[in-house]
Amino acid sequence: MSNARKSPPTKTIIILVLLVLAAVSALLIVNANRKADEKTAISLEQQQQKLQEKVKILDKELSPPVGSESTSQGESAGLQAESGVESGTQQPPAGKAITTDPCKSTTDGIDAFFARLDQEDYIISLNLEGGSKTYFTTIINKLLSNKPTITREKDNLLAILQNAAHFYRVLGEKNILILKKIMALEKGQLEPVLADFYSLILHRDECQYIHYPIQLPMEDMYSYSTFFLNTLGGQAYLFRREPAFRTLVKYYCVLVMDLANMKNANPLGIDIRYPINSLIEEMTATSGLEDKDKYLDNLLQLLSKYEKLYGN
Repeated sequence: MSNARKSPPTKTIIILVLLVLAAVSALLIVNANRKADEKTAISLEQQQQKLQEKVKILDKELSPPVGSESTSQGESAGLQAESGVESGTQQPPAGKAITTDPCKSTTDGIDAFFARLDQEDYIISLNLEGGSKTYFTTIINKLLSNKPTITREKDNLLAILQNAAHFYRVLGEKNILILKKIMALEKGQLEPVLADFYSLILHRDECQYIHYPIQLPMEDMYSYSTFFLNTLGGQAYLFRREPAFRTLVKYYCVLVMDLANMKNANPLGIDIRYPINSLIEEMTATSGLEDKDKYLDNLLQLLSKYEKLYGN
């Protein structure tokens, strides 16, 4: 009997080989993951360094030069003034728009006009008691207390003649001469001033808290708009004025009548489609209005609106 050692079974050898291969694979995967982590860490570190370098460059570009601190503060104050935000007031939260108060912007515009008017030599020479704002407030109150005839005007000639001379009868010759002088010398300011006065009408309900001395109640503005658009006396008065002023007054009368319709405050049922059509033709042929295109665009929109509501 031979004493030679028997060779290990084949199955055992295969198992040992597989175990060795598994161990080697595991080592390779661990090393690969470690290298990938190292590369990722290096990449992130490089990106962070690049970002820091960009931040430093931007800091240098945005930082003001020496001695310019007062200038930058002045520019900031100017921006606050333009946006209507006073220094020291709380800024609105980020993402919320700064809204303009129509009541304040309107009254500020009117006050600025009167303040500038009081500096004019011809106004100073008139010696208006209390200044131009007090004077115009008195004039407006007189007109509101003495409205023209807007119904059954054609029933008698006297009503037509009284309407034609309405402003002369209510205000008197002296005031008429003063107003004509102001209108002639302030011709270039009529558009922005009338826009502010219409804004006073438009925002009257929401601006009651201001207690502004000049009040333009809707019912009174309706009466005067009807006077200019729908009576012989009112139209006769406007035809004595120059075309630019005439069309501008009629334009705002149309806007007031439209506002009355929206508020269900048109007791006479005035149909403004004819005034709109005639005013479009008249304004198209009129020169001297800076915002003429805007007026015509608004009139065309109103025409389309009422054609959809009532037809041609």
